[in-house]
Amino acid sequence: MKIAILMLTHNAPRYVMKTLRTLRMTEGVDYEVICVDNASRWQTRMVVMGAYWLGLVGRLCMSKVNTLFAGGNNLAAKLASDDATHFLLLNSDIEIRRKDWLATLISHHRRGMTSFGVVMGNPINRADGYCLLLDRDIYERYKLDENHQWWWAITKLQVHALRDGFAVQGFREHEGFLHHFGGRSGSGFIGAKGMDVQTEEVITWFKGNSITILDGSTSGSIRKILR
Repeated sequence: MKIAILMLTHNAPRYVMKTLRTLRMTEGVDYEVICVDNASRWQTRMVVMGAYWLGLVGRLCMSKVNTLFAGGNNLAAKLASDDATHFLLLNSDIEIRRKDWLATLISHHRRGMTSFGVVMGNPINRADGYCLLLDRDIYERYKLDENHQWWWAITKLQVHALRDGFAVQGFREHEGFLHHFGGRSGSGFIGAKGMDVQTEEVITWFKGNSITILDGSTSGSIRKILR
């Protein structure tokens, strides 16, 4: 198993540095880091280019335009090595707290997608997208819908997976493994396609399907708590 970590950057250089620095502690997993910089200001571009030359980033794309969340991850996915079996969508405002964070996520993964982070009842339980592990072929089958950005692109991805019988599960408690600062890249998504989806429409997407919620402790023990 090899994990291609897909990471988008858009400004917030201090948090990008923290993500890349703490990511280095990861042990027990074969992985590569693929970064797409979404037209950041020069400070962040210098950070990611430096990380590339230091070997912290394996493959780097410096986009001249902000491809946003869906487009950027779809671009990063195309850059993954042929032998990568899984993709991990990882935000660039993360602090890794345990060296076995990724091994733990993998050990509880079922074919489909597994996340550190769950959005509860907004308007329906769904896996968050800041640390989301997927089988490569499943991602490539559906891809992120570039007509729906950010959380709705992630939501539509898991809707497709649930519809076709794949697992979608997420850790509600995961602070012992990693911390997501959130919102550090600013408001570049405002006005993007598909951000005005109404609650009633999202409920119809799921067609009665639901994700599995897992509870993780700092000791690494996991249990299913809700279906």
